[in-house]
Amino acid sequence: MIATLLAGLLAQDLEKPAVDEKAGTVSFGATTLKAEIYAQLKGVIEYVLVNKGGKAYESVFESAVDAKAVYDGLKKLGVQPGQPAREEDDKKFPPEGGKFRIFVEWKDADKARREPIGAFVIDTTTGKPMGASDWLFTGSKKGFIPDLERQDLLMLTSKNLIALHHSDPTVLATNPTASTDGNRYKVNKEILPKEGTPVKIVLEAVK
Repeated sequence: MIATLLAGLLAQDLEKPAVDEKAGTVSFGATTLKAEIYAQLKGVIEYVLVNKGGKAYESVFESAVDAKAVYDGLKKLGVQPGQPAREEDDKKFPPEGGKFRIFVEWKDADKARREPIGAFVIDTTTGKPMGASDWLFTGSKKGFIPDLERQDLLMLTSKNLIALHHSDPTVLATNPTASTDGNRYKVNKEILPKEGTPVKIVLEAVK
């Protein structure tokens, strides 16, 4: 009972995303994370977005958004959750889910900037930024969460929201590129705003 009340109080501190069904968007605030926190990682990242408490040292942006509300918001837009990559009877299945795009908006001095979130990520196989792409709404694997005393989406406890690889089944969404290589992607420091810069994350349904 105490854990349930605590979870309710913590949820009140989370930002509710703005859901615009007419525009087909879900948007919320985030901040730029410090690139290359640990030198031994050599700039390698596995996520583009995490909640506070997630793997910030391997991500580009961090948000205090209510992840479950983002999940519900995408469904309101008609983007349906699928399922993470999985292995059954020695057969491997790729991730599935509705498609959406992710944009980052921020102010560079007095200039308004907007870029696909992939612009902040270098694909080491090509040496170029990922650029615009459709992301898969896998919807996060479900499991028992002790703090909530119930079965729910595991992203609520992992705090990792959008992954660049398919090895984390707890995330809200994943990169559609078939990859389990956690070393494939690095931060694009050429475009990344300085640490702590406020940004807006915009999830846009693919029609």
